[in-house]
Amino acid sequence: MLFLKDEDIRRLLTMKEAIAAVEKALGEFAKGRALMPPRSTMMLEKGSISLMPSNLQETGTVATKIISIYPQNPRKGLPTSIAQIIVNDPETGRFIALMEASYLTALRTGAVTGVAAHYLAREDSRVAAIIGCGVQGRTQAWAVVESRNIETLRCYDLSKERSRAFAEEMSKMLEVKALPVGTAKEAVMDADIIVTATTSKTPVVQREWLGDGAHISAIGSFYPDHRELDTVTVKDAKVVVDSKEAVLAEAGDLIIPIKEGAITEKHVYAELGELVIGLKQGRTEEDNLTLFKSVGLAIQDSAVAGLVIKKWMESLD
Repeated sequence: MLFLKDEDIRRLLTMKEAIAAVEKALGEFAKGRALMPPRSTMMLEKGSISLMPSNLQETGTVATKIISIYPQNPRKGLPTSIAQIIVNDPETGRFIALMEASYLTALRTGAVTGVAAHYLAREDSRVAAIIGCGVQGRTQAWAVVESRNIETLRCYDLSKERSRAFAEEMSKMLEVKALPVGTAKEAVMDADIIVTATTSKTPVVQREWLGDGAHISAIGSFYPDHRELDTVTVKDAKVVVDSKEAVLAEAGDLIIPIKEGAITEKHVYAELGELVIGLKQGRTEEDNLTLFKSVGLAIQDSAVAGLVIKKWMESLD
């Protein structure tokens, strides 16, 4: 059985390749060509552990991710999310690969933001804001720059030192003007694309801070009682999700406004895969604020895991 570590995946894949793989997987999902049971999560005292199986029938990948999310891990020098993926042969069911998947998870979550930006952000977007400068923030920034011609990246984190180090790293890595800022408001004011990658229980973005035509990708705060956006932001936005079923079960950013009576489930305009295969339109000239809310899907992991194996085999030739 093949065993691959995070550094192998980092060496084998680019963000551009990951975006293409995730986009194809979302299309398969929208066409009904993917099997994906609901995520099974065990809540523990200090975190959670989830089991995420899926099968992409057109791509031919069967994989299961086991991921732990421990919000206090960064204080111990560990990432918030730690994951592994097992890949099975779809013909026989035998194990063919075991992968460390912490980096893969960050990569595929960045990739889905890249797909969403392609369909929902203005083509002339030049300024992006990253709220939350952790491991996930890095791949989010990479994906946004890959999807749009970003010139300025504003970086905000509760830790000023983390914001500064992140901006310095992104400037070199992405060749953009990356600036650490002191507040979330300063980061998002007049930004074209805003990415929130936090574990916050309360909103880190307020509607009054956002300019016309902004696009938000909210990929953090993945529990029903957590949220990154205030109710008015969600109410005013054209809302697209990765999976309506999953988001309405897990994402406080939508669950809380629904409970408040500010919106209903019908406020969700589409799943991202529906935009990919052309069932519904992405951004139109009439759209103002757009919002993509993601809780993460197993098919995204399977898509990238399958591509990793393909690239590994090609590297041996």
